[in-house]
Amino acid sequence: MTETGITVEICAEGLASALAAGQGGADRVELCDDLAIGGVMPFGWTVLDVCEGLAIPVHVLVRPRGGGFVYDAAEFEMMRGNISWIRACGASGVVLGLLTADGRVDRDRTARLIAAARPMSVAFHKAFDAARDPFEALDDLIALGVDRVLTSGMAPTAMAGLGLLAELHRRASGRIAVMAGGSIALDQIPAILGAGPREIHLGSAARIGGVTDPGLVRRIVEAASMGMILHITTRPKWEWALALGEYRADSLATEGFLHGSTARQVAGSADRFFRGRTDLIVLRIDPGKVRAPIRLEKSPHSDQPFPHIFGPLNLDAVADVVPLVPDESGAFAWPP
Repeated sequence: MTETGITVEICAEGLASALAAGQGGADRVELCDDLAIGGVMPFGWTVLDVCEGLAIPVHVLVRPRGGGFVYDAAEFEMMRGNISWIRACGASGVVLGLLTADGRVDRDRTARLIAAARPMSVAFHKAFDAARDPFEALDDLIALGVDRVLTSGMAPTAMAGLGLLAELHRRASGRIAVMAGGSIALDQIPAILGAGPREIHLGSAARIGGVTDPGLVRRIVEAASMGMILHITTRPKWEWALALGEYRADSLATEGFLHGSTARQVAGSADRFFRGRTDLIVLRIDPGKVRAPIRLEKSPHSDQPFPHIFGPLNLDAVADVVPLVPDESGAFAWPP
């Protein structure tokens, strides 16, 4: 779990990708095979190798084939047998999803698989997005005791389904974790988390040439750890913003965005551009309340991505205003 309480799950195909996800700092791996058809149960010995090779939780996909999520008796028995093997390998959880022919959660058989899986964690995968009614399905999963549901808000991507994701998170009220997933790009992470989910699931954003890359995973974890966006300005500029009804920096006109920093970056930014100044304040900005687009982009001065806000800042997104005073040498520290 990141410093901001966000769990980053990486969908990994095979041993090498799973180990790379761990090296990159992922909180959890969803292990699967054949992502080209949406993912299926991985080969048996791969499960054992990954569970033995990773210190972080491993959740294993229990899906006998690609296609829909209505299974016959033989497929169901295969799933139940797979769960027994997964538990014997030492996995922390299973990921499954069963629907009835009319698009409801298959409560009876899901309950039987949950019973077979315990004490492992149980997640319901994106079969949820094929259900006929998201709120009925969510209530069914809560009643069944499922731990989390993976969803893109019944849209092709999580960004497109952001409104429903936010509503599902509110409706869940802590009774089940709503995990956002579905073609999430690095620069979309602040907006996704701003909708409320505390768990995110990424796959393609962490891969190069079909293999999970530790560096990309590290950037994803950093983005999820961002927390408040910090923006350095002066008290007169902030007072002018209060009178104007929105905040604008000079960079919005010259570069098209407002510069931001994370808690780890802000002191370095202040030292680089404002060393010795005594008129500075820091706006602590809640990314979930910012109406303008937020993107994480590399700076010419650093290899780290910095948060940029592409538009005027609405004042209700500013959670706090903190004076930033240098020490005797002119250097800054955060927290001040």
